[in-house]
Amino acid sequence: MISPMRTVVTVPDHIHKLAKQRSSELGISFAEFTRRLLAQELLGTDPQGDIESIRGIVTGPAYDMADDGERLIGEATDALLTHRRG
Repeated sequence: MISPMRTVVTVPDHIHKLAKQRSSELGISFAEFTRRLLAQELLGTDPQGDIESIRGIVTGPAYDMADDGERLIGEATDALLTHRRG
């Protein structure tokens, strides 16, 4: 497996704002939105598939791992410990 490369890209403020809005509408992080755009442009594909095709399957509010990661990990850890204590 090829390890991901971290990079910095400078974009105009209005483009950044539009991209953040669109990623929020899709329920994905800005980073994931950017990865998908690059893959689509360079490879002609979306490696994660079409998010819209599974939107109806997933229930609950959308979340962004970058914003909600610590809370989600805490909830998962609590659930695991509760299950082990039985």
